[in-house]
Amino acid sequence: MTIMLAIVSTGLGQISSFTDEFDGPDLNPEWTLINATPQDGLVETGYYSLRGPIGKSSGLRRKIEGQGDFTTEISFKLKTFFLKGAGGSKSDLKIRFTGPGAWFEVVLNSFRSLRVTSSEIGGNLQAPINVRVIGDDDRLRFKFDYSEATSTMSVSYAINKSSWKSLATGSGVTPMALKYFEIVLFKFDKNPSTLPLILLERYKVLGPEPVPVPSGLTIMADKEYFKIIWPSAASKLYSIQQSYNLVNWETVVDQIPAAPPLNTYKFDGLNSKRRSFFRILEHNASTWPHRDYCAMLAQEIQGKKHAFLAGNLAYYIGGRYTTWDLLENETLGLTHPFHHDLRGRGLGIVTDEKTGTGHDFQGWEFYKDSKVAYGTVIVNGKSYINPAPRKMFWRPDRIICEYEIDGVEIREEKFIALNDVACSIITSSKAIEIKFSGHSYVSANRSIQRTSTVRHDKSHNMVHVIEGGTALTRPVEGKDVEGVLIYDGMSTVISTSKRFTDYNAFRDRDGRQQYSFKVACDQQGVALGWAMHDNYIDARERVNKVLLDSTKHLAAKTAHMDDLLTNQIPYFRCSDPDIVNIYYYLWSIYLMYYIDVGKGWEIHPHTQTAVNNFLGMHRFDANFQIKVGAWIRDKDYYAYGNVLIWSALLPYAKSGGRLPDNMGQSWLSPVWGTTTDHVIGAWDIYEHSGDLGFIEEVYEPYFKPLFWNGINNHWGARFDAVNCLKRMAILTGNSADLEHWHSVGDMNNHKNWVNNEWERAKPNYWGNTAPAIYPPGSKDRVLFWTGLAYMRNSWFPEDWARRMTDNWAVDSEIGFNGPIPPTLVAMQDFDHTFPSFASAPDLAYYSIIGMYDRNVGKNANVMGLGHLKKYNLKWGIPVAPESYDSDWEIWGDQYSNFNAGKILIILNGIAGLDYSIPGDTFIIKDKMPDEWSFMKVKVPVTKHGLTDWVEVQIDRTDIGDGVVEKTITATGNSLQTLKIQPWLEERTLIKAPGGGDILAPTGHLSYTFKKAKDASVTIRSME
Repeated sequence: MTIMLAIVSTGLGQISSFTDEFDGPDLNPEWTLINATPQDGLVETGYYSLRGPIGKSSGLRRKIEGQGDFTTEISFKLKTFFLKGAGGSKSDLKIRFTGPGAWFEVVLNSFRSLRVTSSEIGGNLQAPINVRVIGDDDRLRFKFDYSEATSTMSVSYAINKSSWKSLATGSGVTPMALKYFEIVLFKFDKNPSTLPLILLERYKVLGPEPVPVPSGLTIMADKEYFKIIWPSAASKLYSIQQSYNLVNWETVVDQIPAAPPLNTYKFDGLNSKRRSFFRILEHNASTWPHRDYCAMLAQEIQGKKHAFLAGNLAYYIGGRYTTWDLLENETLGLTHPFHHDLRGRGLGIVTDEKTGTGHDFQGWEFYKDSKVAYGTVIVNGKSYINPAPRKMFWRPDRIICEYEIDGVEIREEKFIALNDVACSIITSSKAIEIKFSGHSYVSANRSIQRTSTVRHDKSHNMVHVIEGGTALTRPVEGKDVEGVLIYDGMSTVISTSKRFTDYNAFRDRDGRQQYSFKVACDQQGVALGWAMHDNYIDARERVNKVLLDSTKHLAAKTAHMDDLLTNQIPYFRCSDPDIVNIYYYLWSIYLMYYIDVGKGWEIHPHTQTAVNNFLGMHRFDANFQIKVGAWIRDKDYYAYGNVLIWSALLPYAKSGGRLPDNMGQSWLSPVWGTTTDHVIGAWDIYEHSGDLGFIEEVYEPYFKPLFWNGINNHWGARFDAVNCLKRMAILTGNSADLEHWHSVGDMNNHKNWVNNEWERAKPNYWGNTAPAIYPPGSKDRVLFWTGLAYMRNSWFPEDWARRMTDNWAVDSEIGFNGPIPPTLVAMQDFDHTFPSFASAPDLAYYSIIGMYDRNVGKNANVMGLGHLKKYNLKWGIPVAPESYDSDWEIWGDQYSNFNAGKILIILNGIAGLDYSIPGDTFIIKDKMPDEWSFMKVKVPVTKHGLTDWVEVQIDRTDIGDGVVEKTITATGNSLQTLKIQPWLEERTLIKAPGGGDILAPTGHLSYTFKKAKDASVTIRSME
């Protein structure tokens, strides 16, 4: 393979930038008039007057030259449009893109209804909204952001000087609809006295303008990989593009954060013997929103992890591992797609008086006995059975596999479409044949009756399996009974976009229905589809829909994931690219696990924990997953359900607010535990939403009866939880409950209890030692991490937190700062650690978040960054394991949402952000590490149905002689009070603005701004 590096200008044929301020004296010749008669033209400098005639359209049209990504902005004043009275001028204003047989448009009518619609997507992108706050003489702006790679158009709007607000995003908009830009007025009644009038003031198009990196690039390569080294600058992002002819360029890696002064990127998996050219492009990191997070998060995982994809009720595991030991490589086709709607937990479904219908303590990893479509490549008369990919790349939207077989290059893209169809798109450099083989579901160890059937639906080019049978089921420990197979009666459907041949099927001696077929593949490609459902026609039609245009459905999935990572969660950048990647990787896993069943007890959407054996939401994990949901923009879907889902189990509650560990449509896990932190998480959601309806739904019907007779302490959280319950009681008109909650929380004894627990067993440590859990039978007592968890409570004294972290948390010899901090037991007792859980995500969250809350910043960053970079990075890529073992090897689930609490370490801890809608306050109390040069966060804050993205930028500069200057800037704040509280980094303050608050958090300054949209504070400090 020959590799050449080219530094050239941006590729040909892209959208050209263009701006028109309508400042005359003549209209720019790039515009053409649509019905010129009612147009007043350039009536004054900077405005073009446009009137709407009766029964006709009038406006301007501009041809769009080139093709590719772009941003278009249009700004105008509404002069006579709404008027007074019902319907106003009875007109439509349309801002639209058009082309041969296709269009995309925003429509505002004089009834104040605003909608976005597309001929290609098929109607409105979302329900129309009513913009009651706009009137005549107001300025209205629209922004259109288009990504050709994902066929996605995102529309934002702003009224007068307000910040941009997201209106709608849709995938499926092709360049065919983007040949012309038009702005038109249309009056749909016949009253000449109410003609609409607008004044155009600005039109702007921004094409892609990344800057080629100057000289100074270095390349190193061998047969397996190459790496590029280039000079980088802070606050920049980079992309790598590849070309074979210096004309057509493809972005192969995107959104690479700067790591100045030099960035290094190891690039695996080119899988090409052609001569290649590469270039590095530099982008401004402040440009937002970004729409390529799926590309940014791509990671090469062959031999490292199994493949993982998620839909709503469909999941995909490619290959098989036992924890992190490879047992089976991924291969061509679809190895382990499976349906899981929480009708059951394991292999079988029985009804039990204790656990309901569907609980099974066995068979949680039932995916491993599935075999759907394993590919054998037939080329040059030879068969290559189930080849392993040379390279495999994971992204949140897809898995990319690259194969090289007997001189043929094969590329495969697997994804789960938005309709829960698993699909593989396969292309090959030469004509080949692929034989796919699979079988019905049978567990070798636990299946009893095996009654599945299979048939060839020739008219629809499908393999149709009806799963059936029974399995040994364990609804409670010590009780194995015969239950109905979880898939009994369900239809599995497999099909291809081209007609397949050589269908064959038989029942093997283990009762499996084996099937196989062949399909041709070449450079044009072939798609393979799978779905399951209780109804065959439903599964069949969904598969057919995807196979008719698989690339469109893949683009839609990409757009969906990019939309979640762009428009639902806080934007985050910092000068450490590893932390940025970990942040978005953990968010992507958290969001991928969302499930919306809508049946039985599963009536609320919620996240889950792990694909291979812990689907469903887990009560303990929800303690921090609930709090993560509070940061998401659309809380009614992504936050409320994480709390409310548990209310279905209220009849099964035990003392202290204990609930079963897991649940499904009609089953529960008979392992009970505390839910105290759920209350605090629910209050976080209220603070971030101001939604009284949510509190009314959780308090009286759920929390009140759950905790009325007692509340478990859960590492000291009882007292904060009781205070939250008191606030909920007041909000819901239940002030009479306050005295009872005070008693339930044992609040009068709080001070005595606190003093008794401090240094109970060890100096400068909270609580007692506990019996060793390893080795079995040991009578020793050891120091566990749990004492650190008490720091997360608001009542915990800051001076104790300082002493405990100084003496135990950051100590690497006797304390908890082990090879992967924090450790399960103190290093002085490490021979008693549990072998498979020497370090784990839950203890990291509980231990570290309180260090930030109690303002021991340096120690918090030692542990926080130490954990993130040692636990959540391996092979140079983000990982999310269930734990690390006592040999510091990665262990357990591979894509574990048990790691969700780390998101809070970044947002609540390092960035120090919080806000309250009912309190009308936004707070920045940073703990930015001193090794970072900048951090930027944009937070979606929704009030009265309108979302503003509050931007927080922190810049840190070493200006010499040990002096550091730090600036915190907030822009776009819509809340009444803005508090900026810069951290002094445990250094000496030498310069700060006057007018600060009298009271400030320990180690911080504090500045309060009232009714301030934008504010900035700069301080200087030294050692």
